[in-house]
Amino acid sequence: MDEDRTIPLARPYVGSEEMDAVRRVLSSRHLAQGPETAALEAEVAALLDGTGVVAVSSGGAALLVALAALDVGPGTEVVVPSFTFPAAAQAAFFLGAVAVPADVDEGTMGVTPASVERVLTSRTRAVVVVHAFGIPADIEGVVALCRPRHIAVVEDAACSLGGRTWTGAPSGTLGDVGCFSLHPRKPATSGEGGLVATADSAILGRVKRLRDYGRTGAGSGDVFGDVGMNFRMADVPASIGRVQLGRLARSIRLRAALVERYRVRLADRPGIAIPAGYARPGQTFQTLVVRLDRPADAVRRAMADDGIQAGVAAHALTQQTFWRQRCPDGPACPVGEALATTTLALPLFDELTRSEVDRVADRLVARLAG
Repeated sequence: MDEDRTIPLARPYVGSEEMDAVRRVLSSRHLAQGPETAALEAEVAALLDGTGVVAVSSGGAALLVALAALDVGPGTEVVVPSFTFPAAAQAAFFLGAVAVPADVDEGTMGVTPASVERVLTSRTRAVVVVHAFGIPADIEGVVALCRPRHIAVVEDAACSLGGRTWTGAPSGTLGDVGCFSLHPRKPATSGEGGLVATADSAILGRVKRLRDYGRTGAGSGDVFGDVGMNFRMADVPASIGRVQLGRLARSIRLRAALVERYRVRLADRPGIAIPAGYARPGQTFQTLVVRLDRPADAVRRAMADDGIQAGVAAHALTQQTFWRQRCPDGPACPVGEALATTTLALPLFDELTRSEVDRVADRLVARLAG
């Protein structure tokens, strides 16, 4: 890329195969949920060692219907990470529950069994564990904590399709329900889209009903036995997702090599640290986050002047108006709040070149030294 061109934070790879897939669906005239969606579900299920899969309209929709299928609602609490995108917390509030933040580990940027246990109450219905930026969280430890207490675990693997947990299980298969996103910043995208995975046939059936207005039957008569909404995935995005799924392993390998290049270029540089979680096996390298020794926002704006689009890594839930208005006396989460201030997401996508990585690294070092 020319030195005068802006390096974006992310850019999905789209080639002729995606265009051919879309043309195939348009030619079929079957544009709503149909055979392409069913095929995507089957292909993802195979990737997840046979776990049942339901495709939905977004990653946020996946979290919403997953929590609804677990009977999250008024009078219940959902434990969520303090440092993340707030989709799970908003889904909990949308269902009438209360989102309770658990602080995160500095290395994995995910919750731990200890941080979750500190905020469990008799009202806790579910715990959401996020594999932040594709880094495997301690899902095994949280499941071991929650299962004897009959608390459901939602494994938010939005960034981890194709990844593994630190014990080697496919991401999204150890919790009671797994949720994935197919947003354009993910290694595999359908434009917008999400997936719900579960080995529990009762939960799987309820998720299918909830994504389709609570439909429990066909034809006339009483066919709506539940309260749902239209969270279906259409066949056009599903066809794109199928092509992207076929490239997923290659995408993860490309991103791993780029992250290693960043690691070399940023090693031992003052004021910059790559979180230790990136050394964990099984990750997808969905986003590269660095920790700075100062507020990251000014650095992000300065890099934009250099033609480099760095980004906000994630948000502190406890600093968001929608949460503070509902939980004014909620717990402090100092690690999550510090990470929200000092972390920066660097450009990372399949077509990023080594020379562009070098340019980003060099400008970041220069801005911190300036």
